[in-house]
Amino acid sequence: MALNAVNNTISTFVDSYKKWITTNPQLVVDIESTVRCLSYLTAGRFSSSSFYSEFIYSMPNLLVLLNDLMLYSSKYAHLKLPQFESKIKIWLTVLEYTEALYEISAKKLWGDNGKWIIICILQIMKTILRLFLVHVYEERLTKTPPITPLNREKLNSENCNNIVNTIDGYVLKRSGSMIRSIKATDSIQVRTWAPLLNKNNESNNNINKVSKRKLIFAETLYIIKPLVHLACISTKGQKHWQPWLVAFALDIISLELFTKEAKYTQYSKEEKAEIFHRKVSLLLYLVRSPFYDRYSRIRINKLLEYFSANVPLARFLAEPMAKYLPHWQSIYFYMWSC
Repeated sequence: MALNAVNNTISTFVDSYKKWITTNPQLVVDIESTVRCLSYLTAGRFSSSSFYSEFIYSMPNLLVLLNDLMLYSSKYAHLKLPQFESKIKIWLTVLEYTEALYEISAKKLWGDNGKWIIICILQIMKTILRLFLVHVYEERLTKTPPITPLNREKLNSENCNNIVNTIDGYVLKRSGSMIRSIKATDSIQVRTWAPLLNKNNESNNNINKVSKRKLIFAETLYIIKPLVHLACISTKGQKHWQPWLVAFALDIISLELFTKEAKYTQYSKEEKAEIFHRKVSLLLYLVRSPFYDRYSRIRINKLLEYFSANVPLARFLAEPMAKYLPHWQSIYFYMWSC
């Protein structure tokens, strides 16, 4: 009886909470954003700030994911968004949001050895899950994090209409039926309007198969990069150039393959955004050891000092950044973090 009462209480609370976030999506976003800002204010402010700032940052992210899952199940399930239907993506997103917290906790409890053991376990888990997405579920690119927060304001406004636009056409609100749009493809050349000659079909199929294999290889390189980097660190050390160069080379090779295959493959808007994000992320190699320790640290500090002294109000941003940069560099700028 007591167990049933507890279950009923929890069920009632969950239903009430789901109803509240469904009716107040923008208020929920404001609360989540406010709580997340606390992580930046706590960094370096007091003892054990790394743990507390990561905890404060991870919890809002997990709360956003939970709220999005509830919103999706109650309001947007008819859209059939694939990221919310994949348990692998949900677990990967949870790992992405909490991995730094696990690393810091392991270091506090078991020292550096415990930290590196946890890092290896997390990266092996993430690698296996991402390889499943690519080789079993045939995803061409895996995003970081795999599930991005819902654009609740946009989805809420679209949900008020009778139809909802999607990439491939329209979804009828009541029936959930898909109506394909003529604009589903970016150009008329990629649309098949009539049967082609067998020779052309075979040629296109061969090109598509080769391109698909190259894309799988490119994404596999990107996915296994953390494990390769860890293997190099275990033999050469974190401050050695070899791990840095190997990880950088794998990123360059992967991006080059994706760029070349753009001639034969039509990337979706999300895939193009992910490729662009990876290209921009190459700049993070400037603040990763050993490049940061030997070259960029002094130059970045001088640049921040210049802005602080010569640009009005810039010191309010430059001085905290100069203070916290070593702290951020030692925690966030691993090869596998972005």
